[in-house]
Amino acid sequence: MQTFLWKDHGRVYLYPDSESLALGATEHLVQILRRGLAQAPRFHWVLAGGKTPAACYRQMAREVLDWQRLDLSLGDERCLPVDHPERNDTLIRNTLLQAEGPRSARFEPMRAEWGAEVGSAHHAQVLETLGGIDLVLLGMGEDGHTASLFPGHASLLSQAPVVPEYSAPKPPPERISLGLTLLQQARRRVFLVTGGSKRAILQALDQGQRFPVGQVGAGDWFVDQDAWFETQ
Repeated sequence: MQTFLWKDHGRVYLYPDSESLALGATEHLVQILRRGLAQAPRFHWVLAGGKTPAACYRQMAREVLDWQRLDLSLGDERCLPVDHPERNDTLIRNTLLQAEGPRSARFEPMRAEWGAEVGSAHHAQVLETLGGIDLVLLGMGEDGHTASLFPGHASLLSQAPVVPEYSAPKPPPERISLGLTLLQQARRRVFLVTGGSKRAILQALDQGQRFPVGQVGAGDWFVDQDAWFETQ
């Protein structure tokens, strides 16, 4: 593993493959959670969907933490029926929440089955009870989106803490996402980026181009060798 500062984006942790990245990212996340719980009575962690986060959740489920003091929520959700295999909350329940310890945490899914508009309004009220975001885990799409904030979409301009998305480029078109302003206010951000299909976006970010993933603020970038680019 190599680590280095990346301009205005934060610190990069570069791993040879996605498997070693998942191990390193899990260890990093556990350290953040332990420090946070040592400093405050509760800790709010926003979770991401995706294959690499799922690998981290399976490992993290075995960690000894004071799970009862953790508040878990989601960065985005697809507007699909409850228990649909492509929902992020289904992934969380099938990985992290399979273990007894994590099941004692407070988990607040997005009510995406109610539709983008109603579900967004409801989740905004839920977030008021959870307080600020201590840590958010984020991925990055091949178009530079993160959560369900897509390049050029009106939701990027919203100041709302939770925003509805009606025309996602991949199905389903309706989503719920945390808003850009709220993600910018998170105390810590950790990005997981793997695979050669992401390399062009990372290089474009390095060259100063704007994408939603680069607008949420600096953080810790866990990147595998396939996704990283050759620096000049």
